[in-house]
Amino acid sequence: MRKKQDNRFIAVGLVVVILLALIAFSTREKEEVIDYDEMTNEEVQLVIENRISNLEVIELSEKNERERMEYYVSKFTEAIETKKYEDAYEMLYDEFKTNYFPTLESFETYVKEKFPTFILMEHTNCERNGDVYVLWTTISDVLGSSNSAIEMNFVVKENDLNDFVLSFSVI
Repeated sequence: MRKKQDNRFIAVGLVVVILLALIAFSTREKEEVIDYDEMTNEEVQLVIENRISNLEVIELSEKNERERMEYYVSKFTEAIETKKYEDAYEMLYDEFKTNYFPTLESFETYVKEKFPTFILMEHTNCERNGDVYVLWTTISDVLGSSNSAIEMNFVVKENDLNDFVLSFSVI
């Protein structure tokens, strides 16, 4: 009698597992199948960039405000470190660019002169002021002397996750 009950529990359990698997499979979004052989290199690059951006949005949605602001500033300084000056320039607030760096070349010249080659950042404070965040940062050269540190404030306006503009204190 006990064995019959055990078999019934096992059978019911299997049915429940199968039903749950069917429900999960039928409600799951089907991933878009992409034929990369039919695409140009630029189209493939765009697909990859969109997928990376989507992953960044998911990651950012799990962070608090300060962590997101630190991420944005790090993304900016990483672009500088890797000499992707145009990418960093595009992250700047338009009015800030107009006032301080009207051309990409002027920005690039400033960055090469003021920012260390290998950037080490320490974020000391973060405050929200309306719809902008101010992040106090100490920037130093990983390979430089201890006297190489500069204090810099970054002002970040987040429009949406992974959609932001920023400016910084020009020294």
